[in-house]
Amino acid sequence: MYGRGRPVGELGHLSVPLGLGLLRLSTEGRPDACSAERLIHFALLCGIRLLDTADVYGLDERDLHYGERLARRVLEQWSADGAERVRVITKVGLTRRGTRWMPNGRPEHLRASVQRSLEALGQSQLELLLLHARDPQVPYEETLQALAELQHEGLVRHLGLCNTSVLAIEQAQRHFPVSCVQNELSVLQRRSGADGLLRWTGDAGIPFLAHRPLGGHKNVHRIPKSKVLQPLAERHGATPHQVALAALLEAADHVLPIVGATRGESVMSSIGALGLKLDVSDRTALAVSYSFAPASDSLSDSISALQEANLGSSGRVMVGAQAVQRLAPNCGPSQSPEVVLLMGIQGAGKSEQVAAYLEAGYARLNRDELGGTLDGLVPRLVSLLAGGANRVVLDNTYPTRISRAPVIAAARGFGVPVRCRLMDTSLPDAQWNIAQRMTQRYGVPLGPEELKRFGKQDPNLPPPQALLRWLGSYEPPQWDEGFAAIDVVSFVRRRDPEHRHKGLLLDVDGTLRATLSGAFYPRHPDDQRLLPGRRETLRRWVDDGYRLFFVSNQSGVASGQLSLPVMQACFLRTAQLLDLPVQEISYCPHPARPVGCFCRKPAPGLGAYLIQRHQLDIDQLVMVGDMESDAEFANNIGADFHYADDFFAG
Repeated sequence: MYGRGRPVGELGHLSVPLGLGLLRLSTEGRPDACSAERLIHFALLCGIRLLDTADVYGLDERDLHYGERLARRVLEQWSADGAERVRVITKVGLTRRGTRWMPNGRPEHLRASVQRSLEALGQSQLELLLLHARDPQVPYEETLQALAELQHEGLVRHLGLCNTSVLAIEQAQRHFPVSCVQNELSVLQRRSGADGLLRWTGDAGIPFLAHRPLGGHKNVHRIPKSKVLQPLAERHGATPHQVALAALLEAADHVLPIVGATRGESVMSSIGALGLKLDVSDRTALAVSYSFAPASDSLSDSISALQEANLGSSGRVMVGAQAVQRLAPNCGPSQSPEVVLLMGIQGAGKSEQVAAYLEAGYARLNRDELGGTLDGLVPRLVSLLAGGANRVVLDNTYPTRISRAPVIAAARGFGVPVRCRLMDTSLPDAQWNIAQRMTQRYGVPLGPEELKRFGKQDPNLPPPQALLRWLGSYEPPQWDEGFAAIDVVSFVRRRDPEHRHKGLLLDVDGTLRATLSGAFYPRHPDDQRLLPGRRETLRRWVDDGYRLFFVSNQSGVASGQLSLPVMQACFLRTAQLLDLPVQEISYCPHPARPVGCFCRKPAPGLGAYLIQRHQLDIDQLVMVGDMESDAEFANNIGADFHYADDFFAG
């Protein structure tokens, strides 16, 4: 009908390879329900057979499933060629808190969301359910297993992923067939093309639903300003938006744009893009500025052009992937040409490693020092290499293949091999390093607001969520990226020989004291009693030379259930009841969720602070608590751990 009909995997053959997104019909600024229903009905009359919604499409947490109910009402009235031929895609995995969208991948949340979506849509089985986003607070395996169970029980027919990566898809496919992927893709946002996801899904036969195909509501105004799209639009008698949509449809046969619209004219404009016939010259013009190819491919073309224009017959040529020069493994600074990509999680210890390279005369490119983005470092690298520098070290996080590809392509464009040195640092060790850094510079662990304030001037103070985002996106370096060496540097904590004091760290509520009222923690200094055997046992440890410290989470302060002065008075009363010398009372008064500090157990911030301030010997450090978080905290700081019941029972 439109010259663009195509089979799209599990979605079947679509004569109009477009989907209608219901986000803007459901959230803030939406039209009234009757107008929204008329627009959906009009889209169906125009041949669209795919509606995209989500459980959280509504104004706020009190208006969930609004988009699903819209779709249901339209389909109950639709009879042109059978409502069963219209596919409804919905999503779970987010929650709403006012206007905020927050990930929630807990199995019980996913199950409850699916049940409510079934009710909202009036169905006994969801046709296609996508995981909206990955929750960094929940193990991905648990989320995937929960989705697989819902499919096994027959509540969901097909499953897919949104806002995802190749590695995440491969992990998911161990639990269920991934029938569909939905990521942002447009001429303005080509990440899924540059990182190889678009090509990978095509090879795997997985439909790729492109949301924000025109850049989204906030960026769509940029399309008419394009010096490439505007002339092509004039040539074809179309709009720049239609050319942008046609370019997306040309990117791959398995791409299906999900267009958002609140007016019938917008629906017709999008369908009009299906009739555009782009020729070779059009595609070439688009590819130069808006390539959907992997970043390394497009950058290699640019580097080659730069060499031809500026380097003449200097003899520096591209090195093919099959002819990468291998470097000796596990070598530090060298006198031979190399670009060293020093990568790892925030707090991995890269700054200490880079010092040796600077002493050996390497040029350094670091985003925190120079400002800008990681991609912005690549022109600087090209400039250094073109100027004759052949030993350069880049110390940045580089979690993904796409973040590393431009560096590798630029270096190989000048015949310089790339060494990857991966700082293999665990999350607790990275947190430990950052907490130590805070104590050294500011004297105490910093809270969420202080991290924001100081972090503007101190780039070495990332928030905890930044570390979780790195872990969520991390793709291990592989030989096929073009590295000449991949070195893995294991992190080892240094111990200060001056730290010789014995330390006994004590959780408080449930470990030392209980309330008289039955509350979990006291809200008045007199609402507490010591648990049996505490004073007697701790007296023996003090006599053996151990110093006592309180280490406690007190999120009741942040939630407003307990004032800071009352909390401190309760701690002082506990110490008074013990009648033993307590060297310091340390606590985290910050919110339990989302965690925005490094001092809430099990994070090691309070331990790093006490060890450094009181010169405590790790080999003579003991932690006593009553919860798993206390045990994790002890492990994270390197202390021996005892559960309170066992410890005080002798």
